[in-house]
Amino acid sequence: MLRPYDLLTLLLQPVLVLVVSTAVAGELFAQEIAQQAVSPESQPAATDVSSSAQAAPADVPTSSANEASATSSQSGDTEGATEGQPVAAKQAEFKLPPPPPQTGPKVPFEMQRYQVELPIVFQPHAKLGSQARKSILSDLQSLIDRSVGPMWDLQISEPDWITPRSKAGLERITVENLKQRAVEFRFATAIREQLSVYSKGAFPVKSDEPLSDEMRIEIREILGSTDNDSRQPLITSLVQKIASGHAAAETQIDTVSEVVHLYLTPAPLNVDKIFPVSIEMQGGSYVICAREWDRESELLSSVRTRTTIDRRTIATQILRLLGEVFRPVVQIDEATPTSARIRFKAGEYPPADPAFAQVTKGSMYVPFFRYLDRNKVTQKLQFLPWSYITATEPERIRANCVLDTGVKTPLGSFKRRRMELRALALKPYLQYTSLTLVPKRNRTRPLVGYLVAVYDEIPPPPPKSDEEPAEDAADRPKPEIFRSNRYGNVTIPVDPNKPLRWVYVRSGSALLAKFPLVAGAEPQMMVECPDDTIRLDVEGQIVLLQSRLIDTIAKQAMVKAMLTNRTKKGEWDKVDESLDEFDALPTIKSFEKMVFDIQYPALKKAEARHDRSSESRIKKLGQAVLKVARLHLDQEKIDEFREEIIEQRRLENPNASDSRSAPGQR
Repeated sequence: MLRPYDLLTLLLQPVLVLVVSTAVAGELFAQEIAQQAVSPESQPAATDVSSSAQAAPADVPTSSANEASATSSQSGDTEGATEGQPVAAKQAEFKLPPPPPQTGPKVPFEMQRYQVELPIVFQPHAKLGSQARKSILSDLQSLIDRSVGPMWDLQISEPDWITPRSKAGLERITVENLKQRAVEFRFATAIREQLSVYSKGAFPVKSDEPLSDEMRIEIREILGSTDNDSRQPLITSLVQKIASGHAAAETQIDTVSEVVHLYLTPAPLNVDKIFPVSIEMQGGSYVICAREWDRESELLSSVRTRTTIDRRTIATQILRLLGEVFRPVVQIDEATPTSARIRFKAGEYPPADPAFAQVTKGSMYVPFFRYLDRNKVTQKLQFLPWSYITATEPERIRANCVLDTGVKTPLGSFKRRRMELRALALKPYLQYTSLTLVPKRNRTRPLVGYLVAVYDEIPPPPPKSDEEPAEDAADRPKPEIFRSNRYGNVTIPVDPNKPLRWVYVRSGSALLAKFPLVAGAEPQMMVECPDDTIRLDVEGQIVLLQSRLIDTIAKQAMVKAMLTNRTKKGEWDKVDESLDEFDALPTIKSFEKMVFDIQYPALKKAEARHDRSSESRIKKLGQAVLKVARLHLDQEKIDEFREEIIEQRRLENPNASDSRSAPGQR
């Protein structure tokens, strides 16, 4: 009898034999290939390859030499070719791409300094000559170093792209213009950085000359191209122009071009803030204007202005303007439907000037989402509408906040890969904000005559109709009431004691919108309300139906009283007339049919629009009418009353024939 071990050995023996034979065959094949590769017949071909690589010019990059070696080995003498030469040619053709650019260690958000550009333009004037401009820029640099400190990595320049060199030039600047220039400059800087890396520091990263219009056009063409085959030569041409005149960089053109093509098209922006500033003369006064562009939110602030008559205070006035338009950026680490915890950028570098403080108790921020690609380039921005974060417990680099929002989705549910949750500081500076009410499906049609109620805080829900208010219940807050004009506009003034207020938009008794608002932060905002035209049409018909119901109830009560009086008097002929009139009144079934005829087409329209709120409101309007109708036109009570009248008539005149003996007949 075989033991289990012997049985297992017999079963595995064929498998072991097959494995061993396969391994031996593979080893013999590898040895044969190695002998062919080093055989004397193949040595001339190998010598040709190496000699062709050595014969390459000294200024050709290594990758180009490898390509030349591969080409020569493929086009060598057919007489000297052996079986091993195609293997060597294939090995020469294969070349790994260059590694991606090195990135330093990840810096925590609170340690990241603001990369700030400060382009300043001066209006041509005798009082703003070369010496005056240098003095102003020098004083401004010193003031910012003392007031802001290391929180800003500042670069001041006098650009030539802001025209005219005045407030009008600043007002002409657009978000697209600023972003395009920043992207172009960053792309050129990325090329210079790679040339410096591959030339081991021989090529300078910074350039004294600004980008020429020709280079900007080439960069736009490169970034706008989606075809890799056509984009590669454009990048090579641009790298050649930038590296021109530097021997160490010219030898690395191909490698740098490939790095830029693979990893840096487009290059992620590294500038955080741009503050365009203009200085001009108006009469005997100096007018200083400034605004801010933020990279993460891609928002451009409005132009702020200050005036001075002393040239020595221009730098101080610029510093004050920068403090007014500077909007810090924070990162939202945690969020719930009612609260959030934020962290400040460059929070470990607190400024000396309180005007540049990133957070104080009561500071407000607007949250938004940044969707990035694998190169950390922003692909999409999404702002959370009617949402504000208010700091309640500020710390050194963090703060606990309260979240006020008019949307149902909390911030925490949006977290996903390659997405950043940020918030931008809000600094109200106007005296009012104008709201424009429009329907969601047709923004060109204003909503006229709509009621807008503004509360200091969210009011408690109103008591239900069947509930009695509590004796100790506090008085409901009284709002400020506004009406939209014929353009759909409502002007909400600023309340200095309560910056954040709640706005309720109503159409009749229907609540269309409810949202928080910080008046003075924006000059004008658009409020998209649900399209209430279907409900308004139904409400108009329901109002007419309600008046008809009231008339029916009143007639019914009058006929009942008349029947009761005539029955007591025994005026049976007149009782018959009153019964005919009583039977002719509309019943509850007729009102149910009329409500159905009003609701059905409106509900179909709302369903086609996927407007659930209108469907619910239309149903509630019909239910309110039918509730009153069923209370006063109860068929059982009507039949009971009618039967009593007929029964009393029979008692008075038993011989009288009556076709009304069956109650409920009409």
